[in-house]
Amino acid sequence: MKKIFLLSTAIAFTVSFQACQIADKKSATTKDSVAGDTNMVNGNHVTGAESTQSGLDEAGATFLRKAAVGGIMEVEAAKIAAKNASSQKVKDFAAQMLADHTKANTELKALAVEKKVITPDALPAEDQIHLDEMKKMTGASFDKHYIDMMVTDHEKTITLFKDGAQNRDASLKSWATKTLKVIEGHDASAKEIAASLK
Repeated sequence: MKKIFLLSTAIAFTVSFQACQIADKKSATTKDSVAGDTNMVNGNHVTGAESTQSGLDEAGATFLRKAAVGGIMEVEAAKIAAKNASSQKVKDFAAQMLADHTKANTELKALAVEKKVITPDALPAEDQIHLDEMKKMTGASFDKHYIDMMVTDHEKTITLFKDGAQNRDASLKSWATKTLKVIEGHDASAKEIAASLK
């Protein structure tokens, strides 16, 4: 009788222990999937959960984040150029950059909100350090540095936006295609000015 009692107690204990383990696994899974939506690194979601809810794939979400950083950089560099450039051509180019990229940044932010993708509002530390160094430059040396930077940046940005223009999401594809034309115009202007500064 004692053996039966011990055996039934052992079975009951084993069953309840396994049930607890299954419940723990379920709650751990739930916690992980919820945490995956809210884990942030530098203001960005670590996972692409927010992009699947909106129908935007991870490539589209990554494009928006990279384009946001590039757009902020262009606007901030143009503000410095408006003050520190000596060439009127460079000042005029900076004014165009400021107008076009401010508009593009506003459109990008609206698209990101619609697609539930969190984009950066500030530059990475290394880009900010670069801008801080540019603030110390003036005259012809600033003009050359800024325009060379614009040529390099716009070549990279064209590649990025060509990828964005291939995305399966219709609204992202449309915005990237439209904005690419503006960026290609900036690239041509920057190269023309670069040639005249040599």
